[in-house]
Amino acid sequence: MSETHILEDSHLRSTDSQPIRSASLSDINIDRVISHIAQATMRGRYSGTRDPLEYLKHQRCVATIDGELHATPTGILCFGHNPQEIFPHAVVDIGHYSGGEPISYEVMHIEKGLGGTLLDQIDRVESFLWTNTLHGMTIGDGARRVEINEYPRVVLRELVVNMVVHRDYTNQHSTARVQKLRDRIEWISPGGLPPGVTIENLLVAQSSRNPAIARVLYEIGMVEAFGQGLDTVVRELQIEEMQRARFDDLSGFFQVTVWGKPTSRFTEIASVSRLNDRQRRILSFIRAHGWSTPRDIAGLFDAHITQRSIQRDLKELIAAGLVSQDGKGRAVRYQVQE
Repeated sequence: MSETHILEDSHLRSTDSQPIRSASLSDINIDRVISHIAQATMRGRYSGTRDPLEYLKHQRCVATIDGELHATPTGILCFGHNPQEIFPHAVVDIGHYSGGEPISYEVMHIEKGLGGTLLDQIDRVESFLWTNTLHGMTIGDGARRVEINEYPRVVLRELVVNMVVHRDYTNQHSTARVQKLRDRIEWISPGGLPPGVTIENLLVAQSSRNPAIARVLYEIGMVEAFGQGLDTVVRELQIEEMQRARFDDLSGFFQVTVWGKPTSRFTEIASVSRLNDRQRRILSFIRAHGWSTPRDIAGLFDAHITQRSIQRDLKELIAAGLVSQDGKGRAVRYQVQE
């Protein structure tokens, strides 16, 4: 990496812990280091020295060249005053498009060159994605309100972290990118998969291109467990009964694609938000029991709730597209509208 003169010492150190000739200790914000140590200690993820310089040495955020201390990529990217002064390409581009492809006439928002430390980038990108995806409440068992989100927040966080932790920071010509499209989000990281990791084994392979960076982010709670970020994504999508993520190794880039929950779920949410408590209870009962008769539904309420009131509630649920009716007279039954 010629512009920053990282020493070629890969047999001893990972690239992210190599000293940079053009970067000194003064390029690191010591106040950030002190704050990080305090938070990591409070979280129970760090129990070493509280001295910031000794911490930086131990965590390979600084290293020596000819007896002088120089910052490493980890030190600059995690704690630097201005990381992009030394790593101008270490930024994230965000694109938000109304359609299914990233084309110019469907741009809703473009944010290029999002910089700062890696922690700043993770927080900013996660916040953007959370703000620009759909959220609401629906009705679960017992008429309780259940939060529903287009994408699980833990999936958004894990994939942003994965993108910045495992990207190739020696690649000076490409930035990391996040693309929010109508039905999916794509996380694109320069560098492809680390050596020895393939699409087939990436959920079990324990390999990191930037282990020193991963360790710092683990201490602050942005990495939950080494080598388990993508496992968490897969598990959360299964729990939410969402489409499987797609992983692609694209000649120098690694891309993860996640599809959101259907927007029809949020049309239901808008309708549910207008229901009264009795209608919410009826909807929850029908959802839990499948086909339900008027007699089944009447059994939910005290005698002072008239059959006419229940019939009016059912008509409103049908008009809102939440419930469908089958049969007539005594044979009538209701079910949740799919």
